Amino acid sequence: MKKLSYILIALAVLTGCSEIPPVIDFSEPIVLFNDTTYVTTDLPTNVKRNALIEDISGVRCNNCPKAAEAAHTTQLDFGKDRVVVMTLHPTTNGALTNPYDDSKDTFNTEIATNIYEQLYTGSLGGLPTGAVNRKVFAGETQTFLPYTTWRSRVGEILQEEALAQVEVDAINTEGLKYAVNVKATFLYKVSTPVNMSIFVIESYIKSTQKMPDNNKNKDYIHHDILREAVTTIQGIPLGSDFETGRVFEKGFEVELKDKYVQENTAIVVLLHYADGANTEVIQCTETPVAQ
Repeated sequence: MKKLSYILIALAVLTGCSEIPPVIDFSEPIVLFNDTTYVTTDLPTNVKRNALIEDISGVRCNNCPKAAEAAHTTQLDFGKDRVVVMTLHPTTNGALTNPYDDSKDTFNTEIATNIYEQLYTGSLGGLPTGAVNRKVFAGETQTFLPYTTWRSRVGEILQEEALAQVEVDAINTEGLKYAVNVKATFLYKVSTPVNMSIFVIESYIKSTQKMPDNNKNKDYIHHDILREAVTTIQGIPLGSDFETGRVFEKGFEVELKDKYVQENTAIVVLLHYADGANTEVIQCTETPVAQ
């Protein structure tokens, strides 16, 4: 992805807030055109905790369409504003994830591979599998969960209080370029380091998929495919201690690839812990680029 070629400085002056210098991680190869943090007393209300389903899939996996259906149904039932789905096709497990010769698109990426290798706990095992909020739930020993449990785990997450609110604006600036502005407001004090990660996903992609009956469907419609990462998969560090009312505003320029259909493309923003093996997602949201 093309990085930013310019920097714009944005100053925020809000009633009931105090400005302090932002926490900047200079090791990150991300240039921000908006990077500020402050504390506000005007906190949003009725904020819900959202859930992320990461569906680890493969085009040669005959049961993966069942997992995709489970994720899609869960999202429809609870609401797309509450449930975010990202479908990851790793480069490993080639017998299940390598594209067919007649595939109209290639989904397996190093980004997907690195997410489940570096941000999950436990052993991948077979496909399909996945995670909900990258959380190790009570009674579990690892992040990976069978798709038959995703719905109930999502239900648990949606009942919990939100620690933060995430608001996203994606503004088309020129051609395939978008200004993506993210505002994260912490509703409670959090003492664990938190990072912000941003990804691009695309839906309604027609390409070959092996089906449960072991036949190939050349016209299968794939949804929520992880295309690329705007940040690194570990994200941008926001800090190590967040008081109630702490706000972070960050802006990115995202340039979509020509092969993406803009109307079917969305930006996913995650706030997640960055404390060793603990990478649990505390808030997430999906914003279409064409609104």
